[in-house]
Amino acid sequence: MERCLQNSTNEPSSYQMNLLLTETCRLTNAVHGQIIIPEDISVIIRNPLFERLRSIRQLGFLKLRNKMDDSITEYSRYEHSIGTYYLALKAIEASERNTEWIKSNQVGGTIPALYRDAVLLAALLHDIGHAAFSHSWEDVDPNYDHEMMSWKLIDKIFTENCEIFPHLRDNSNYGIDLIKALITGHRKHFSHCLPTQYRFIFEIVSNKYCQIDVDKWDYLKRDGRVFGEKSLTDFGDVFLNARVTEDGAHIEYLYSDRYKIIQLFTTRWIFYRDYYCQTHNITSNAIFRKIIRRNFALSELEKCYQADNFLNFTDEKILLAVKNDCLTKFLNETVAYKEIPSNEFKPICEHLHNSYTDSETFHIQPVSKYFPKNQVCLYPDRGDFDTISDETISIKKTINFFCSESDNVIYFNIKDENKCFQSELCLDA
Repeated sequence: MERCLQNSTNEPSSYQMNLLLTETCRLTNAVHGQIIIPEDISVIIRNPLFERLRSIRQLGFLKLRNKMDDSITEYSRYEHSIGTYYLALKAIEASERNTEWIKSNQVGGTIPALYRDAVLLAALLHDIGHAAFSHSWEDVDPNYDHEMMSWKLIDKIFTENCEIFPHLRDNSNYGIDLIKALITGHRKHFSHCLPTQYRFIFEIVSNKYCQIDVDKWDYLKRDGRVFGEKSLTDFGDVFLNARVTEDGAHIEYLYSDRYKIIQLFTTRWIFYRDYYCQTHNITSNAIFRKIIRRNFALSELEKCYQADNFLNFTDEKILLAVKNDCLTKFLNETVAYKEIPSNEFKPICEHLHNSYTDSETFHIQPVSKYFPKNQVCLYPDRGDFDTISDETISIKKTINFFCSESDNVIYFNIKDENKCFQSELCLDA
């Protein structure tokens, strides 16, 4: 691989007002408006490794059809990372504002800077290790772990910028190690002692306890804007009304917001059904995987994963490296798609000259399989989610397709595996 890879204005919060003396820049985010960036954070944002995220598409090859236009969506991991940082700040401030023991017992009514900054930096840097084309690369190399790559890059950034966040370096890099553990969401990845009263911070950026976190808040809100589905993303109150439990172990959510919590996960399911798993995206990922695997050895790819080479690991440079492959043209956003009946698929496939034939199966789990609603802490304690039914269903489909060199068209057929399974049950009966 190395051979080719050589808008509205928000009022600043009280915390942000305190940062104005050291402010170095303001960023205008398409989703969240104007965001104040303090000096130490600005140093990281200007770092080339973070700037690289401008060159990584958030949604890979996802293409909008019918809703807006046929162009491939272009917003990047950079915008999402800034947005997640901003929402983490909002979530922390809300928890401080809504939690009596923090207001009464903590200096200044806020959590210590060590924990606050670790959360904010975890939010900012949680995706810095994403490969080219984001999650599409996971089809190329299932063993690639963008969170572990983020750990390497975080170490590199802090090593090369020894003047920033000195308090995170105390006690054998306690704060830096905490940032990395918060990105994975697993306390087992944090080898230091964490007081129980601050364990709730593991439920802000990557919440492995009940899945409600600011990463989802940003990307669902951002994608809803891109998809023209903003009405489905009105669940901000879930985070803004949240508070910390008395023992500090968890975040708890307002009982009256339980329907919005369900809406958050239902929206995620809808976006998978209508957008993330669209035919163009599924087939493009498969084609991309085929191109990369037949052009580069695993050892060449692993060189891209080294921190010193990572700046060149971008969407543009990857496509440039495979520009002469005969399949690359099928990744172009202007390529035509044509659905054909299942009984005609094989004859047409045999008749037309094709360069690649494949089959991809995707499975979208219903919300009840993904969201552990019984683990969500609610206040005041008036019950749980049992009265709210899950209106989502399991969706399993197989896309058969081939890339025709004769007319530069991708022909495809979609098989509903759920219906096939139901038919088999009827036959067995």
